[in-house]
Formats: sequence, structure tokens, C-alpha cells
Amino acid sequence: MTTVEEYRLLGFTDADREAAEGFAADQAVVEKFAGQLRAAIGTFRGEGDGLELPEDPRNSVAAYLLTLPDIRRYHAERGISDEVSWATLADLGQQLDVHRRTYGEYGLGTHWWMSIHWTGLIYALGRLQYLLHQVPADRPVPGTEPGEWVIGLHIPETGPITPEAVDQSLDQAREFFPRYFPEYPVKTATLGSWLLDPYLLDHLPPESNTVRFGRRFTPYSSPRDSQVDAIFFTFRSRDLGRLDEFAQNTRLERLVVERIKAGGTWQNGYGYLKL
Repeated sequence: MTTVEEYRLLGFTDADREAAEGFAADQAVVEKFAGQLRAAIGTFRGEGDGLELPEDPRNSVAAYLLTLPDIRRYHAERGISDEVSWATLADLGQQLDVHRRTYGEYGLGTHWWMSIHWTGLIYALGRLQYLLHQVPADRPVPGTEPGEWVIGLHIPETGPITPEAVDQSLDQAREFFPRYFPEYPVKTATLGSWLLDPYLLDHLPPESNTVRFGRRFTPYSSPRDSQVDAIFFTFRSRDLGRLDEFAQNTRLERLVVERIKAGGTWQNGYGYLKL
């Protein structure tokens, strides 16, 4: 039974806590998914490999709550602090909040994403999240060997990406992974994001946090079209027909809309940096 304090540490709003407690979960579905999560904890077999997600994401939330003691125990056995453990798992509440702001209801459209947290693959260290994984064969990273372990950077919606915050986070990562995961040596961090779209980096002020962050990475591979990502991560909507409704108060917001209206297509870029 999840306590009120645990809900708070998981980042749940009062509305989502009440919705989670009031949801009539399918216990058979929840138990099945919970069993898969327990079996996958610490196996590092890849993002979602072998997991069968429930059709209703609310059942996934119930399974995450049910297996909270299991992933917390794994963190403790690795020696990972409570601070890092809770900061990592609190992405569940953040994702629920994003879903509510996007769709106006309780749900978890990113329930596949949270399976990564609940199997011990990703950790929140200051401003950034770091996903421990092997270099994919279909997108090799320069300067790495096939199958080499790297950490993929992810940027949660928790505030500005100031140079100081990013520096502090990277410093934590350099210390964290050799200490707690010495069997998975990492020398490289990677990022795949629309924030690395060359157009974005060339059309925002060079002193902006976004550009200063993006310029840290050496580009590699070919960008892929990602029009909806730019809209979703900027305005929390996937509806390209609503461009005129979106607030355009910042230079970034205006740039996103203007490029699409001009017939351009936003892309996900790929970059790496050596730790």
C-alpha cells in the first residue's frame, strides 16, 4: 500500500494521487506486469525488452506502485542514496502531470518510458537523467566500440538547463557510474533530441542556455524528422492544426511555430561528448 509520503516523494499531485487510489485496476494485468518488472530489475537487457505493457496505462501505474519496494531495494543494494533513488522515481509523478496538462485527465501516455526507471536503467543526477545502455548497432557512436556501454542523456521538465546546472550534473555522473556500476564502464555520453537540430542552434542567440547546452555535443549520424516532438516538448500538444493557439511568448516558442508555418520540418539531432 503506497503511503501519502511515498506519493509525495514520487512527485504525484493531489489530483493524481486521488485518481490512482480511486482507479479500479485489473489486478491480473497489474500482477502480470509487476512480475515482468521484478524479473527485469538490474538485468540491463535494454529499453523495454521483453516487457508486455498493459493496454490501459493506468494499470501500468498500479504496477509501478506495487513494485516500488522492489526497485527501492535494488537501489539500496547498489548503495545508491535515497536522494538519487527518489529523484529518479519521481519522474513518474512528473510524467503523470505532463499527461494531465496535455490531455486534461489522469493517465500515463509514457508508461513505456517509466519501465526504464523501474528496472534500474536510468538515474536522475541533478538537472539531467542518465540512461545506461549499449551503443546500438544501427546508430554507432564515433570513438566507441560495438556493444560499448554509454550513458544517454535525457532532459526532464524541471527547469532551465543553465551551464552551471549541467556542469554539476555531469560531474555527478562522472563519479556515480564508476562507483555504483563499475561492471559497466562508461566513457561517453550521448544525446538524441530536437534540441540538437542544427536549425535551432543556428537561430537562437548563442548565449542562450539551449544553444550553450547543444554546442557541448559533437554531432554524429543523420538527423531524423521530428516535427511533432518540437510541438509536444514546447507546447505539450501533438496537434499541428493548433499552431495559432499556442502561446508564443519566448523566442523559442516563436521559432518553433514560425519554422513550421514557413514549410520547414524540425528534426532530432544526435551528439556525443566524452566524459
